[in-house]
Amino acid sequence: MAMKKFMHPVSKKFGVFGLVMVVILTMTMIVANVALNRYSSTISSTLDLNKQISDGGDDAIYEQAREITQEIGGEGTTLLKNENDSLPLTTNKINVFGYSSVNLVYGGSGSGSTSGASYSDTLKESFEAEGLEINEDLWDFYTDKSEDSASWNVFSPNGGDYNIYDANCTEVLDMMDSAKEYSDTAVIVFSRAGGEGGDLPMDMGVTDETTGEGLVGGDEGKSYLELQDTELELLHAVEQNFDNVIVLINSSHAMELGFLEDEGVDAALQIAGPGATGMRGVADILLGETNPSGHLVDTYAYDVKSAPSYYNMGDCGYSDYEQEMSDSYFYFEENIYTGYRFYETAAEEQAVITAADGTVYDYSDYDSIVQYPFGYGLSYTTFDWELEDYTVDGQGGDVTATVKVTNTGDVAGKDVVQLYYSAPYIQGGIEKSAVNLGAFAKTDLLEPGESQDVELTMTFDDMASFDYEDAGAYVMDAGTYTFSLRTDSHTVKNDDAEFTYDLSDTIIYDDDHDGKRSTDEVAAVSQQEFQDAGSLETNMTYLSRADLAGTFPKVERRLNPTEIPDEVKARLEDNGPGSTVLETADTDVETPITDADNGLSVDDLAGVDYDDEQWDLLVQQMSVDELVELTGNAGWQTSAIESVGKKATVDIDGPQGLNGFNFSGTKMNTYTSEVLMGMTWNVDLINEMGSIYAQEALSWGIVGIYAPAMNTHRSPFGGRNFEYFSEDPTLSGLLAVAEVSGMQGEGVYVYAKHYMLNTQDTNRDGAANWCNEQALREIYARPFELAIKKADCTGLMTELSRIGTSWSSATKALCDELPRDEWGFKGKIITDGVGPGGDYYMLPDYAIAAGNDMMLTRASGDCGYTSTTLDSDYGITQMQKAAKNILYVYANSKASEVSGKYDVNWEWAWIAGNVVLAVVTLALFVTLPVRAWCAPAKNDDGKAMA
Repeated sequence: MAMKKFMHPVSKKFGVFGLVMVVILTMTMIVANVALNRYSSTISSTLDLNKQISDGGDDAIYEQAREITQEIGGEGTTLLKNENDSLPLTTNKINVFGYSSVNLVYGGSGSGSTSGASYSDTLKESFEAEGLEINEDLWDFYTDKSEDSASWNVFSPNGGDYNIYDANCTEVLDMMDSAKEYSDTAVIVFSRAGGEGGDLPMDMGVTDETTGEGLVGGDEGKSYLELQDTELELLHAVEQNFDNVIVLINSSHAMELGFLEDEGVDAALQIAGPGATGMRGVADILLGETNPSGHLVDTYAYDVKSAPSYYNMGDCGYSDYEQEMSDSYFYFEENIYTGYRFYETAAEEQAVITAADGTVYDYSDYDSIVQYPFGYGLSYTTFDWELEDYTVDGQGGDVTATVKVTNTGDVAGKDVVQLYYSAPYIQGGIEKSAVNLGAFAKTDLLEPGESQDVELTMTFDDMASFDYEDAGAYVMDAGTYTFSLRTDSHTVKNDDAEFTYDLSDTIIYDDDHDGKRSTDEVAAVSQQEFQDAGSLETNMTYLSRADLAGTFPKVERRLNPTEIPDEVKARLEDNGPGSTVLETADTDVETPITDADNGLSVDDLAGVDYDDEQWDLLVQQMSVDELVELTGNAGWQTSAIESVGKKATVDIDGPQGLNGFNFSGTKMNTYTSEVLMGMTWNVDLINEMGSIYAQEALSWGIVGIYAPAMNTHRSPFGGRNFEYFSEDPTLSGLLAVAEVSGMQGEGVYVYAKHYMLNTQDTNRDGAANWCNEQALREIYARPFELAIKKADCTGLMTELSRIGTSWSSATKALCDELPRDEWGFKGKIITDGVGPGGDYYMLPDYAIAAGNDMMLTRASGDCGYTSTTLDSDYGITQMQKAAKNILYVYANSKASEVSGKYDVNWEWAWIAGNVVLAVVTLALFVTLPVRAWCAPAKNDDGKAMA
């Protein structure tokens, strides 16, 4: 009889395997296509950037960038000391000491670093290129030690490598005799690093909780801003062995420099972060080819603890509240009294203050407290000033001073004239600094005996103070306003360098009294979100001129955590962003039009006025998906939008040069740190640098730059101080105006950052900034205000921390009322870096509602938006407003010209992959029944059964 057919076990195994493969391949096709569809824009921009990095660049522009970096290095380097005219050098043979001599800090770490860092010249290369000869034995010694340093880096907190590796180089002390035979001149380099992710150590004796290891060469009880014992040992050995000792301070952070007053130190230069070629400029100063004309951008105190900001730096968190990204805080208890504003005011009030550790500071003895004032800088020559003319126009006008500067020395040089003002202070009234920088001017290179008239101009209304407690507006108190020409914040040039103006009646700049300030679009009014940031936190006391001793911070907050106030806790727990923007938004809007066919292209609108209705018609052509893509997937790029003819662009960090993260070693220039740029006090030079930087970016097909950075140096411990210009908001703002004008003038668009309270990096993610509205506006917003009003800056980047409890990007007062309504900002605002879809508190729904236009992230799909935005007329309307801002900036730049220049067409591989997978899967599926289910059964001997 016929045998029943059945599958052999082996055939059955092949059948199961085949079925599994079909399922796997089918699922692979589905998952791959979903992922590729979602991330196609990201993949395209990444591949395009890789192509640009390999094919882009312009050698001529690169060389210009290196040349201007050298010029800034020479123009910004500041002469701090020069006993017996020890500089310029009388020899070209020098010994160079210090581990840092072969490991210079060119700038800083993190997003502010550069892709071209490896192309920075070494100290030896720079010095030799300018004609100096250095001791090869010392250089080789430190080079060999540097190669061993990887095993020394035992522990380094976030932000930078803070180890003092001179502790492992003590054998150099045995090389003094041979070094003396080479030259009687010694240069010693002391460096301090900083970077993104953490602030500078306030106690070098700190140990890692996991390993128990501490910082190499660190002394317990000393901060990183002091010389450690091992460095002092080296310094004293050099002092004792060489006739001429020059110290180079390679730090963008204001250190304690009392050691420079040692009799054995003959001269000292502050060189900050010199960038790729800035050390050549330093060499030119040492040789006398360049006369130093740099001036400090920070106050250098003998003791960093004499500044009120010291007591609120570091790891500060609530003692009774634990919540990721919302349980830390920064108290701005020093109020408006940052940097020289505090020291000059304390001196004026003859304050005697007992600090938290019991130290008594007598600020009336200014010279015992401050070593180098803000604006300080020496020269190889001397200058006389003559105030030739001045005018004070009054409300709505300007204050102008014309000063004749004459070189009275023996060598050519440049000078910086600084104009300060003092406003009348009413005891217990609006807080006022004793002096404020109003304007400055730098001369041309003047030959001996040559004179030049320089004009210093400031806006009269800018002397108003913001009265957040009573008027809720800017106010100028009646009384006498004094103007003085100074060589630094403390030193009036001569007896004839002052003039005054009497204001008979108080001016209140609001609609009910005297109208808006002349530079504002509308009268500034106090904003509720800013009021909350100044008052909800009840554990703090703001420093007041009326009682400096009584209101000076009483404890170091990092060592004395506080309990969270109930209202603050409730705000933070109400929603991740800690924002009220969705509660207070006016959601009654017309249903927006999308997917319209209006026949417009973004390129058609180049030069069209921002308020022209064509922008609305253009945006109406976009679909909701395109709005989501453009606003929600905007990290290091802006997406192509087919409906409006927009190409994909490449945006990139950073303030010191192009930083593509993954492209280190690329031949891109490393500019000087912004501190060294600031030390030039030369707006023309910084404008030229901005122009060259923009041209360099465009040569790589890059049109957007996350720069310049313009936060205020609140404390020298700020990890990213190297990215920021100064402790003074006016100096920072005017330098930013120069750089932004140069960059945007070439067709690049900028993102001025980090708008606006990003003064610390420790705990920056989600930390609450508690700062009253006067300090917020006058100190921290001021640089951004100037950049918008004077340079038409069209891009801002907000910060990772909060304004009070509210994530900065979810704060409408910050993203809308202040920049757009008051200042007239016409541009786009982007968040700082977030994860796809937001990280707990950085949620797109809140950002778009507040007026923040873009999320700095690589996202997909709905990009973190929820139905709150996607399914509401209000949410879509907000995305359309953001799209208009993004497209407006795009159209008025060279984005269309350079974008797509290096497009990589990879989609063919996607299609080919689908075809291959489909063919293989189909072949397996078709053959499975034949091979597996229809195969005849076999006997044990392998023969087919009948």
